[in-house]
Amino acid sequence: MKTEEKTKSGSPFMVSKMSRVFVIIGLFQLFLFTSCSKDEDVNHELMEYPASLISTPIMTTAFSPAVADSQTPINIEPSKTIVFHSEDPILHYGAVSLSSVANNNGENLRVNINPTDSYNNYFIVRGKKYNLVNFHFHYSSEHTIDGSYSKMEIHFVNVAADNSYAVLSVLVDLGQGNNALQNLFAQSPTDSNGINSPNTTFNLLDLFPSNRRQYYTYSGSLTTPNFNANSALTDGGPVTWFVFKNKQQLSSNQFNSYTSIYTEPNFRTIRPLNGRKVYSHLEN
Repeated sequence: MKTEEKTKSGSPFMVSKMSRVFVIIGLFQLFLFTSCSKDEDVNHELMEYPASLISTPIMTTAFSPAVADSQTPINIEPSKTIVFHSEDPILHYGAVSLSSVANNNGENLRVNINPTDSYNNYFIVRGKKYNLVNFHFHYSSEHTIDGSYSKMEIHFVNVAADNSYAVLSVLVDLGQGNNALQNLFAQSPTDSNGINSPNTTFNLLDLFPSNRRQYYTYSGSLTTPNFNANSALTDGGPVTWFVFKNKQQLSSNQFNSYTSIYTEPNFRTIRPLNGRKVYSHLEN
């Protein structure tokens, strides 16, 4: 399995200089409720948002036991999550126009964002800015919900100035056709390590569920080898994950079209939670 999540720049699938994606996770006035089994049964004792989710990286060269115990993906059990609530909007996005280079890296379709556009495409968590560096596809999904897999999972990988990572995850199930995914899949080279240079535009929001205010969040790792570090990364983390509760859809024909090019599944097996806390955002 190749290391696609660690790429910070590159030419494949460039975003035009005029495009903007502003993803702001409004957590600066964020509070957590205590753990509960259902959102409607919230205990209204307030707690601070856990700083452990948004921490500075620990620069080491070893794969430490703490990192080994904090791997991604995980099985998310909604009834065991800790519910929190924010009065602020969770996501703010703008339309994206792409003058694209589609990259088939032999494993999946990946969209790399060049440095200039990465600077302009970001989201903010508790005052920390994370810039989008790439998004790419996995099938089947990597995360599971109550033990159930989705057909696909899209990862939007973001990096802060201190090399800490945050990944937005969209689960995808079979259902109605998705025009945005169709446009992306249609540009994928059929040959491994091939590159196409189409001229196409689409709204990046079309890759996300319509309800983006509900998500799970936890601290984990990258999901591709070597799962820890090189000179550009910390030893496996911190990677803050935001897994949207609501899913996207694609048709069976679209899924079959994708898997006819990328014939081997590229998902990592579920890792143990090892005592980590998973938080569930409660929509207003």
